[in-house]
Amino acid sequence: MMKRIPVLALAALVFVPAVLSAQRFGVAGRAGTIGVGVEGAVGLADRLVIRGGIGLLPLEVDPTSLWDLGEGVSATLKLPDTWYNIGVDFYLGSSFRIGGGMLFKPDDPTITGTLTGSASINIGGQTYTVEDVTGITGKFASKNRAPYALIGFGKHTSSGIGLFLDLGVVLLGEPNLHLTATGNSSLINSSDFQTRLRTEEQSLEDRAGTYLKYWPILNLGLRVGIGG
Repeated sequence: MMKRIPVLALAALVFVPAVLSAQRFGVAGRAGTIGVGVEGAVGLADRLVIRGGIGLLPLEVDPTSLWDLGEGVSATLKLPDTWYNIGVDFYLGSSFRIGGGMLFKPDDPTITGTLTGSASINIGGQTYTVEDVTGITGKFASKNRAPYALIGFGKHTSSGIGLFLDLGVVLLGEPNLHLTATGNSSLINSSDFQTRLRTEEQSLEDRAGTYLKYWPILNLGLRVGIGG
């Protein structure tokens, strides 16, 4: 149900201008930290604009420069694939604006580590080899919606074609990490290993929480304004 809410909101932004022809509206394409995607905007007043969009971010990065998972362990951090946003922009001048709203994400960041060959990994203060643990997966769970604040340049509803820029931050909140492991089932299912896994969860949360608690907004786009 939650996934339908931002989709319906964005659909409304697309079709409302058709019945409110006296209002200014605009469409745009953008690329940045909340994905490559499209936006729609409706001007409620000269200085007030409602704006919504969708962005795709099928990005995977190597997190080993931030977190040392162990010698010879290859790792991948997968970010949320899709971001939806809806909010309000208030213009302090012809193009400079401040804004805020909500960001929706249907999935969470996941980190996957794989052990091969002579690799080893430290889990909860104990070192394990590939004979014991072959892989570890973690999900950084946070709310599927979060508030954002930004400043920007460029007015989506101004007639004609132009560029726009967004700079801001999303307040994702404290992430909760859940780790699972694969390998020797007798070891992995033991109470001692599970205790160490919970200890490692807390350690990774402490190290990664700052990075995942706030998400930067940096978008550059091309917009087309119509109406007025």
